[in-house]
Amino acid sequence: MNKYSTFLVRFSAYALVFACATASTPASAAAPLPLPLRGAPPELMAAAMLSLAAVATALLLQRRFRSAEERSRSLEQQLAAERCAHTDVEDALAGSHEVLCRLVRQQETVREAERARIARDLHDELGHRLLSLRVELALQQAAVRGTSPGVHDKLTLAVANLDAAIRSVRAIVAGLRPIAPGVSLRLAAERHLADFSRLHGLDYRFDAGADPESPRDPELEGVLFRVLQESLSNVARHAQATTVCVTLVQSAREAVLTVEDDGVGPLGVGGAGNGIDGMRERAEAFGGKFSLAPGRRGGTVVCVSLPLKRLPVLA
Repeated sequence: MNKYSTFLVRFSAYALVFACATASTPASAAAPLPLPLRGAPPELMAAAMLSLAAVATALLLQRRFRSAEERSRSLEQQLAAERCAHTDVEDALAGSHEVLCRLVRQQETVREAERARIARDLHDELGHRLLSLRVELALQQAAVRGTSPGVHDKLTLAVANLDAAIRSVRAIVAGLRPIAPGVSLRLAAERHLADFSRLHGLDYRFDAGADPESPRDPELEGVLFRVLQESLSNVARHAQATTVCVTLVQSAREAVLTVEDDGVGPLGVGGAGNGIDGMRERAEAFGGKFSLAPGRRGGTVVCVSLPLKRLPVLA
């Protein structure tokens, strides 16, 4: 250590002692300078003062840096806690969504079973009773032919009304029944569309590719079939359409069903809110998408896409 460094160190120490002594000594008393400072050049005294200032500044900066570092560490811990809480909330929402989808799927399964039971009861009980009644009326009609024209005419009208009731029951049964075992979605949709066109007097166009060779998930195909039924029901009740176009595209991963009419547009189906919500809930519960939009040339376009799961082929 050279003499200038030794002087600075001693000067720093004596400066502190001198400052303390000066602060505790009355103003009238003379405060003698420490011996090392007597006769010291002004440059060395200035250098010593600068060194003291630098040391004090360094200590202050270090203290502030430590305080800022502690605040930064605290903020990082808070941010990590908030991220963890956000992740927990996202996991909880995802779990709730999965539970909700599972409940909707279970509800759909129970609903399909109940529909099948009601369709079976209507067909076996009401349908058979209506057919038996028609046979009896037809026999009475044949018995009074030529003898009681007035009664014959009334029986003819009753038989005609009964035939209309039988057709209505058959249509209701067909709407309640799901896709029959062994029948593909394409064939079931084509049959239902043909019956709908004949019942409501609408023209239709059905475009679909070939049936996939591998088996599909019957639950997902049942959802598509129910969406088709609800869409056609909305067309008949609200759209005031003359033509309906149905497109079914099936690939290895998904099936896309599109129903388009030339009616009054989405504003005309405002009364079918529950049906639209039901279609959307069905699609979303099975991981699909549902959309309702106006057509390019008027009318309404309903589109639903569902991912198809391949089922193992039974040997």
